[in-house]
Parts: sequence; structure tokens; C-alpha cells
Amino acid sequence: MCLKRAVLLLVSSAALLFGASCGSGGTSATGPNGNVTVNKPSQLNNRAFITNQFSGNIQIVDSQNDTTSYYTATNNNTGNSTIGGQPASAVSIVVGGSLTLAALRPDAAETVVYNPASQVLSFITNSSETSSGNVNLAGRTSSLVYSPDSTMLYVPVPNALVANAAPGGVQFITEGTTTTAVGVTGFAPVPSATSASISPDGNTLLVFTNNSDTMYIVGVKANPPTVVAVPGFARPVKAFFSSDSTTAYVLNCGPECGSTAGPPSVMRVTLASQTVTATVPVGGASVGAIKNTTLYVAGYPGGATGTFDVVDIAAMSRVTPNPVVIGDGTHTTMAISNNNKIYIGAITCANTTVGCLSIVDLGKTAADPMGPPFGAVTGMQSIPNRNTMYVIEGGVLNIYDTTTGQLQATQIAFRGALSDVVQVDP
Repeated sequence: MCLKRAVLLLVSSAALLFGASCGSGGTSATGPNGNVTVNKPSQLNNRAFITNQFSGNIQIVDSQNDTTSYYTATNNNTGNSTIGGQPASAVSIVVGGSLTLAALRPDAAETVVYNPASQVLSFITNSSETSSGNVNLAGRTSSLVYSPDSTMLYVPVPNALVANAAPGGVQFITEGTTTTAVGVTGFAPVPSATSASISPDGNTLLVFTNNSDTMYIVGVKANPPTVVAVPGFARPVKAFFSSDSTTAYVLNCGPECGSTAGPPSVMRVTLASQTVTATVPVGGASVGAIKNTTLYVAGYPGGATGTFDVVDIAAMSRVTPNPVVIGDGTHTTMAISNNNKIYIGAITCANTTVGCLSIVDLGKTAADPMGPPFGAVTGMQSIPNRNTMYVIEGGVLNIYDTTTGQLQATQIAFRGALSDVVQVDP
């Protein structure tokens, strides 16, 4: 892996650019504390992991100061000289393949990454920054959902083969322990299963498809798992839950996702009776995020712009009198900053004069001006204790100052095509 890092500093009113260039490998390495070791972890305390489709590596960034940890390659442990006169490479976790999706286990002990080329999941032990095992999936996936207690991973696989039934279902992967290996231990058949949401108590998994107006309720604690099809939606794509796990708030994508059953909306569903008890129309609903009883929803009803809405789920009413205008495209990522901003990313957009990233200032309930056409947004992470957002745009990490909505001076450029980002340490 090769990395270049540039930090823009103002010295005597002049801008000076400092960089680190690509490094070559060595037989050993000197870590930040000066000790020589092989495959030494990064020793960073505030890590963000970023998947690289090109190298198959997980890049490691110190998210509190936007730097990487470097090792100096040595020859036969004879000092800190570099090999071939090249500076050292930045620390990364070598996984292999073409890494895209990443998900952090709720207990923060593990990160799972996905290789779509081979349809394999790799599990990374965060403390040692090493792989703890791989799992072969029954097909491709676009969703990774951990159980709240960190014991299970649920993976929707739309083309998984099912005997005497339509393909599709959710694979249940039991997390490894000190005595057992990670592995597939269950399966719930759901035709064309595409995405899923898990209740806070871990008992109910709601599963959605990209070609149906039906939601599936999966009882994950039953053996075998129970599956109940609940019709009456309009291309449901995601759900959020009440704290007691009795109620779900379901995003209906509507016509944007191919439904003719109804417009975009948020539906309140009582899970015990499997009934819809309230509906709030919104401009678009392909992605959302929740904070307490406020649900933020975005989508693309068509035309030149997308929409953003705020919904009070306690009152089941829309707070925004009219949808806020945002950028166009298929919106799939949303993150809430630490200073009351909503970042919304689209994987497709016109990307001509402006890009696929939209920013809404909740204080003004209005969108900031759109930024440059950097490309599809595939990953997003709000950084703890900072007004900073990591955004993967067009395969590049862009670091935003959320107080201004602009790129900050310090940026990190990796060789390859980046895909997803997770904050590993609090």
C-alpha cells in the first residue's frame, strides 16, 4: 500500500506543503514507540478504518488529528534506515480482494469488511488489527447488520439459493469466541432480501427487498427463525425502532424505488399486531437517521433535486412545512454531525456542476450550497469530539469542517479507490 499525506500550513504568510511518499517493504519495522517488530499494530488511540477497493487493505487513520501511523523499514534489524532510500509506508491491515462495505460490531471489538468480488466477509479484531477469520456468503450482499449484543451478524443475500422456493434470504453468522470460529449458523428465507433493520432487544429483524411492497418480520430467536410477510407498504427500505422494541418506523421509498402502491412516507407499525397505525407523507424516503424522537429522511422524487424532511415520530407529524431541496440522485448514506448538521450522500447523481453530497443546517432547516462534483458518496462518518466529517466521494477521502461545510486544510490521499469508513474507537 502506498500513501501520500499533505498538510497545508501557513508559515510567514506562505503556504508550505509537506508530504510523505510511497514506501517499499522491509523485513521488519520500527513502530511509533521505537520498538522493532513484525506486523506491528498502528498504536493509534482514535482509529477510523477505511476500506480500499483497489489494494484490498484497510487504511488506518488517527481521526483526532487526521494523520496515519508510519513504520520505518529496516534491513535485518540494523537500524532505522529505509530500504532503497524510500520513506516508510503507512500502516494498514492487509485483507486482500476488493473491499467495500464495513461495519463495526456494537461492542467495538471487531470490524467486518466485505469483498464483493469473492462474496467473502473478513472479520478484523480491532485490538490487534489482524484478521480473525473469513466467511463465504451464499451470494452478493449490500447490507451488514449486527445484533445489539454483538453475538450475531445478519446478512441479507438476495440471490441465495433456497430449495423449492424463490431465491433470497438472510444468513445468520455467529460471532467467534476464544474457543469457536466465526461461521454461518442459520438462515431465514426471504425472497430477494436486500436490507434489514434490527430491534433494540435483538429479537426482531425487519427485512426489505428492492422489488416488493412487502415487509418481512423475522423472529431471529426462534429455531428455525420465523418469517412473516406483511403487505401494505410502498417499497419499504429501512426501519427505526422505539426504545422498547414494540414499534417500528418504516421508510417507504415509493415511486423512486419502483412502487406504484403509494408515495414516499414514514409509517408507524405496531409489531405485535403487525399493523400500520399512522402515516406521514414526505418528499422522498430512501435513507434516514434518527436522534431521540426526531427522524431525518431524504430521497429523490425525480427532476433536478432531492428532498429532505424532519419527522417527529412521537407525534407522527412532519416538522418541515415543505421538503428542503437537496441534491439529486439515489441517496443511501446519512450522518449527523456534532454541531447540528445533516450530511446526505448519493451513490448516483448528475455530478456535473455540483456533486452527490448535500449538507442541511438544522438550525436554519435549509441546505448549504452544493459542493464540487467529486463523485458518488459511498461512506460517511461523523468524528467523535470534533466538528469533522469523513466522507468517501468518488473513491477519495474528503475531510470536512462541519462548522463551514467546506473541506478542511488537512487532507489525506490514499492510492486506490476507497469505499467505506467506520470509527473504531470512541
